[in-house]
Amino acid sequence: PLKVLRLLPTMVSRRADVAAVLTLFVLTVIAGWSFLRGETIVGMDAATQFYPWYFFLGESLRSGEIPAWNLHQFSGTPFAANPLSGWTYLPAMLLFTLLPLVVAAKSYLFLTLLLAGFAAYALSRSLGMEVPGALLAAVAYEFSGYFYLQNTCCFAYTAVMVWFPVVLLGVEMAVRGPRWVDRGLWWGLSGLGLSQILAAWLGQGSYYALIALGGYIGYRTLIFPPDNVRGIRGRLVGSVMHGGAVLLIGFGLAAAGVLPRLEYNGLSNLAGGYPDEGGQAEGVGGWVAEDWGMLLEPGFYYASVAVLALALAAPLVTRGRYAVPYYAALAIGALTLSGQGPTLLHSAFYLLPRFEQLHPHSPERVLVVFYLAVALLAGATLSRLGELGRSAGSTAFLPAAAGLFLLTRVESLPKLPVVALILAVAFAAAYVLLPVRFASLHQLAPALLILAVFVDLFVAGRATVANEWLTEGGKSLDLAEYYEPSGAARFLQSQEGGEPFRYFGFGLGPPGGTISSPTKAVMPEVTALEANNRAMMQGLQTTQGYDPVRLARYDDYVEAMNEDEQNSHHFADIFKKGLDSPLLDLLNARYIIVPADPYDVPPDDRPGLDTSARDALQELEEDLPTVYEDDQTKVLENEEAMPRAWIVHSARQAESGEALELLNSGEVDPRETALLEDEPPEIYQAKDPSADRASVTEYGADRIELETTTDVPGLLVLSEVYYPAWKAYVDGSPVPVHVADGLLRSVPVPEGEHTVELRYESWTLRAGMAISLLTAAALTSLVATAVARRWGRTRKESGNKRAGKLTG
Repeated sequence: PLKVLRLLPTMVSRRADVAAVLTLFVLTVIAGWSFLRGETIVGMDAATQFYPWYFFLGESLRSGEIPAWNLHQFSGTPFAANPLSGWTYLPAMLLFTLLPLVVAAKSYLFLTLLLAGFAAYALSRSLGMEVPGALLAAVAYEFSGYFYLQNTCCFAYTAVMVWFPVVLLGVEMAVRGPRWVDRGLWWGLSGLGLSQILAAWLGQGSYYALIALGGYIGYRTLIFPPDNVRGIRGRLVGSVMHGGAVLLIGFGLAAAGVLPRLEYNGLSNLAGGYPDEGGQAEGVGGWVAEDWGMLLEPGFYYASVAVLALALAAPLVTRGRYAVPYYAALAIGALTLSGQGPTLLHSAFYLLPRFEQLHPHSPERVLVVFYLAVALLAGATLSRLGELGRSAGSTAFLPAAAGLFLLTRVESLPKLPVVALILAVAFAAAYVLLPVRFASLHQLAPALLILAVFVDLFVAGRATVANEWLTEGGKSLDLAEYYEPSGAARFLQSQEGGEPFRYFGFGLGPPGGTISSPTKAVMPEVTALEANNRAMMQGLQTTQGYDPVRLARYDDYVEAMNEDEQNSHHFADIFKKGLDSPLLDLLNARYIIVPADPYDVPPDDRPGLDTSARDALQELEEDLPTVYEDDQTKVLENEEAMPRAWIVHSARQAESGEALELLNSGEVDPRETALLEDEPPEIYQAKDPSADRASVTEYGADRIELETTTDVPGLLVLSEVYYPAWKAYVDGSPVPVHVADGLLRSVPVPEGEHTVELRYESWTLRAGMAISLLTAAALTSLVATAVARRWGRTRKESGNKRAGKLTG
């Protein structure tokens, strides 16, 4: 009986945890029901970027291939090296590989919500919070407006937010771990979480998470270390040990994605920071103090007035428990950094490497670490009030005082947030003040408080989706129907099997032909043109795309072709001037998809279709033959488009900018002469140019094979974007790959008939995969060792018990 009594608190606690986890699951089903059935809410970037990328990722992995190169957009671009592609992000890799697109998408949205709630709950419990407080923290975090809405749109944000509490949970448990094996396992969990953050958003999101991680390790090792740590030396050793272990494991597991992405970044349009940083940052984002009120108002940034009231009371109620000082500092620091500054905090953080280049672009992105801090502070208040009980005294009224303060910060609020605040404050007070004889009501009070917060956040989130989100680029869609090929796409698919070709869509907006836009992604007239990244879904290749990260060479090329900059650093559209440029023909852009009949509607009556675009469409139809037509679109054929490969016998050296100018002006004919950035190889004038042949025999994402014939040494030029990882072989022997015409690959070929092979062989991808696999193997061995030891201890204890019984 005594043994049972000693185990009773543990049994009760476990049952309470199980009940809390089940409750969280039920609430997630309620909030995520729209993700599970019917149409799917698709935000801006989900439609234009993430679903096409994840689909391509899953298709590649299912066929046993590593998706290193993306041949479908921007005339070819790195994929595994793309920081948002999903490569090495486990939820995307697993779900979109194992499941059909629609099921994978719904599962991804639901599981993202659920994992965030579970992670926040586990972290709260590790900090010592009672079950009600931990459940409140999980609900406040998972269903906050910011997380709930980003989950339909911008998966990089929610991926960081899902794994951020996992990283901190691993650190907290490792710091308290009594044995090296236990510490190693918790370091592994924290490193896994960090690797997923790096996989999902190598940039601002991961930088903020790393700063917060470093702050927490410092807090738990230097400021408030475990009781068994003594002296400055012990604290310093603990800080270096825990920080180093988590970083080593995290970057080790993420190396397969991080190393290629670091290489790509140096060659991308974002090398060194965002373009036009000084002027653009002011127009892109950044909060002022008045914007903090958005946290109180139902909408995209809503955190719940009730949650914020409880969070504000936490420093006074908890008196340092549950790591409240750290999370309070994190919340205040994130809010401060959400603005453009300047503040002393900005100046301090700008001392960190490259932080000043990344942060000013959209400072409010730092909120990815803010909402967890607020949720944990609210949970800490509820937990501490429950512990204090009737001894709390006037402390019980601090949430009410905080709530009144917050209500004075906004002019007006809808009824529900105010009612939720009143109920939360009342239930918090009841949790403290109810006498013991009302034990059942005492236990019911926190449950009702949590329910009030959930209803407040859930109703606000759903209303925001319906009233704002779906009018600003989002839509509720049947994904299978949305990504169904248009008639034009089906025609282009029927043309495959011969020589490779590319297409682009033209015709909807200023400055004439701009169509790639997240806010236009779900418009039928845009989807019919197969714009943005839809080519990935159809297995086609396009010169266009939608992606914040592209090769700088390609940007320079498209701007030279258009003689104009893009409207945003996300796009690579063809403008009216680009239609007449020789540079367009070099991209093997054989087909153009245009609207079927834009002329019967005056430009003023069709937003986004200006006079120049309409005139350009009319000129196109007069100049180019129509090879397909339906009630939505026409497909025009550009018969002047260059093939995918050809041989020249003249080459000269020219810098990239000079080459583009010479080609765009028509001074140099690319069919006859290649402009190389380095010393041209030894080539000769052909005796019979008509005898030259260059035909593609095999074409894949990461490998191209060609057969060439020429009577003298020449230069094979391919309408393929140059990237250092592409290597060339002639009859199996390696040969150099030159940059031709400012963008393309070229390979010297000897006289006669030869087989030319180009392979994508990225040493950073190979090295990264080796490091990640070794790290994963080491962690697997550690887990196996821990399991074996625990099993051995269990067998020994069982044997001792049996021996004791026999002796007795």
